[in-house]
Amino acid sequence: MHVSPRRLVACAAAAITALSVTSAPPALADDSAPLNGGETSASQPVQINVPMPTVTAPGREGMNGIVEIRVGRSAPFRVMVDTGSVGLRVFPGAWSAKPRGVSIGRDRLTTTSAGRSIPGALGRATMTIGGVTTTRPLGFQYVNSTAPVVRGWAAKGVYGILGIGTGRYRLTNPLSALPGEAGTRWSVHLGGVPRTRTPGMGHLILGAQEPTGAAASFQLPPLGPDGYGALLWNDHAAPGCWTFGRTREHCVDTWFDSGFHPMRVKGAVFSRVRTNAGGQVRPGTEISLADAGSAFSAWQFRAGRVASENQVRLAKKGRAGINTGNAPYFDYVVTYDVVRGLITLSDPRSS
Repeated sequence: MHVSPRRLVACAAAAITALSVTSAPPALADDSAPLNGGETSASQPVQINVPMPTVTAPGREGMNGIVEIRVGRSAPFRVMVDTGSVGLRVFPGAWSAKPRGVSIGRDRLTTTSAGRSIPGALGRATMTIGGVTTTRPLGFQYVNSTAPVVRGWAAKGVYGILGIGTGRYRLTNPLSALPGEAGTRWSVHLGGVPRTRTPGMGHLILGAQEPTGAAASFQLPPLGPDGYGALLWNDHAAPGCWTFGRTREHCVDTWFDSGFHPMRVKGAVFSRVRTNAGGQVRPGTEISLADAGSAFSAWQFRAGRVASENQVRLAKKGRAGINTGNAPYFDYVVTYDVVRGLITLSDPRSS
């Protein structure tokens, strides 16, 4: 049975950091580096390591990963990486004046964050991440709200949310519009220790290699191509099989979400799972996840009270489904392959 490497965070961070090389070719930004020693041959596709430090989220509910992005010809600014949403949202303060190469129209666009509606306008520009620029201008939301979530992130010097989900939405996941393999496969791993709110260095790898010896692999339902031919997949419906304590296993739609802090469970099939008065799964309850058809658990932990680590909320009604929150991203390298529609979990020590 595979045991979660949560307690070996320091070793995992060191192992992934060791993948970076000391120099980058001129085409890459200074804050990114190709893996595999900068090899560019067909046998060694270029991987781009985008540093992703973790910070404590507003309200101290959990931790999130942060990367830098350029929109049009803007200076780089920091955004939170969110696999649970699609498209870029830019907050007030990201730039003092509209950069060259950016257009903001009259069309309105409202998104949701932390359960609240965030109004804004629809903008359009190319986007650059890790020194790689999208092959075409993309739509983004220019937020004109001072909602608490916007103010909270701005106070930390974070001026947007980078949604890299693989589903269909009015906006486009910017990673899917990057050239070559950078736009077809990437991985996310968060660093740091949520229990003590200790920051760490995570990594967004563009053009990530297919994991070898993955702990679990989840096939997503196809949603067809977008208007430019990029394949879309329902990442809210990964086939995850879950066990809570001594209850029987239930296989339900599972959503891996790097932007959300607690695990959120819902459905009448989980009515036998013990919770406290606040709707949280009782601390100490053993929880395990396996991919469909596997005889072994890929991820195991005991429920607790720490967001981004082991906090689990349960609503015992409605259609069954689970949002994992971002704890798996601290324990594993989570790789997205949008050619085959796969999400895989792999041990960071073997990446």
